[in-house]
Amino acid sequence: MKKLLLITVAMIMISSKPMAQDSIPGQKDYLNEFQKQVVIPSGYHFYSVKKVVADNELALLFRYQKDRNENKNGEHFSFIISENEKQILGFTYMDKKFSNSKMISKAEAKKIAETFLRQLDNSLAKELKNLWIEQHDEQIIANDKEAIISGIKYKCYRAATNDYCWVIVGFDGAIVTFERNIKWDNTAGKRITEKWLHDSWVIEKDKIDVSSEQEVLKTLLETTFLNGALNDLNTEQMSNGFHPDFAILIADNTNLKRLELPVWIKIVEEYKNDAKKVKSGDRNLEYKFDLIDVTGNAAVVKTQLFRKGEHVITDYISLLKFENGWQAVAKVSNEHIRNPLKM
Repeated sequence: MKKLLLITVAMIMISSKPMAQDSIPGQKDYLNEFQKQVVIPSGYHFYSVKKVVADNELALLFRYQKDRNENKNGEHFSFIISENEKQILGFTYMDKKFSNSKMISKAEAKKIAETFLRQLDNSLAKELKNLWIEQHDEQIIANDKEAIISGIKYKCYRAATNDYCWVIVGFDGAIVTFERNIKWDNTAGKRITEKWLHDSWVIEKDKIDVSSEQEVLKTLLETTFLNGALNDLNTEQMSNGFHPDFAILIADNTNLKRLELPVWIKIVEEYKNDAKKVKSGDRNLEYKFDLIDVTGNAAVVKTQLFRKGEHVITDYISLLKFENGWQAVAKVSNEHIRNPLKM
């Protein structure tokens, strides 16, 4: 039976705060597998878990935070574990206590790192060749102030798989960070393997992801709404962009009316088949996007609609991302002129 690895010199108890309800099937099995090897520090409580891809392999990324810390770039304890083999790919312990400027010696850090690796995965430890041992710094935000987290980094290369592994040891002998199976592009001088344990990388990736999703939503609404229910009157496209339970929500005194998707499509079809209505140009509108706000699998889009330069409608469309992609689930409007679409 493997000896339990401690990430601090003294024994650390697992947080007593209950975990949130499982958001990923079997996530507790992965947590239990991790805790057989590494103890989660006290004061850190479950914050999130999500599936990620690391070198084209599925993995689970767990994040624990202190109660007062709800944002990225703050104090956190995170780990990543492969989905198929339940192999611990890495963990990091970003705590302001490691901003202590006092460092242990390289010889002591080497001894601690090698002991840690043998206990975690002796077969891995046997294949590693140490390249260098130097101080390594990371920056976090703790109590609204910048803090530099420091430790001695023990970096190794594994020739058999052409990848890297490292252990960062804190001033008190605690393991600050462990990462394995790291692929590197020596020609470009940059890391290939995703940096899920590094908040600065995650934040930048999220920005790119949000920008990409915004473009997807813009195209979706141009096709299914702005040139579906309006302009081109392409009602076949409406069904592609709107959830079957979609409704336009309308305030009627103290009541809330729902104009459901089938009724809305029928209205557009009747307009499309009426030459007089089509000639009126009531649904020929210019548009602009004022806002495309994406948070995870939820989004809201604000559009401004104009007819011959006159501002006629402001629309707010709520969307959710389903397994088959984004779909609009509700729309509310402010009409700047009375009954602009002659409905």
